Amino acid sequence: MGFFDLAIIETLNGGDLQLLGNDLAIVNGNENQFYLSMFGGNVEQNTEATITLADSKDWWGNSLLFPSQAALQFNSNTERILNTTELTSIGRVKIENAIKTDLKYLSDLGVTLTVVVSIPETNKVSVEIRGVFQTGDEKVAIINFIKKASGDFFAIDFNNDFFI
Repeated sequence: MGFFDLAIIETLNGGDLQLLGNDLAIVNGNENQFYLSMFGGNVEQNTEATITLADSKDWWGNSLLFPSQAALQFNSNTERILNTTELTSIGRVKIENAIKTDLKYLSDLGVTLTVVVSIPETNKVSVEIRGVFQTGDEKVAIINFIKKASGDFFAIDFNNDFFI
């Protein structure tokens, strides 16, 4: 058996681990990569080169696992941009660029990525990510966000289980 990870599902409050009976479900591939890349870091700030632990609000793994490798750190640029950007044509481009920034480490590993962001209606963002991994596996993630009354977004669905 190759590598595995715990399965993540969107629960409208930031995702959760998926249960399978009385156990945790697992995935045997790259299914979680898109979600973790965009929402697994810190929405408040990117990891700084010099960290004062009392003030650090980033994901603890960035400084522990990747202290001098900013390109590998999880910083949730996508989530931050979704929460602070107007839904206009310029905002759509900012959101798309934030997603590409969060997924850049996958591109650096040889994954061919396609990101398409659209605004199908007022206060709604639709994202489609296609990734072709070096193994030949193609994964597709479709994420739809709706802006809440507070101005923040939440994912109304996250579907990354398409195998093409």
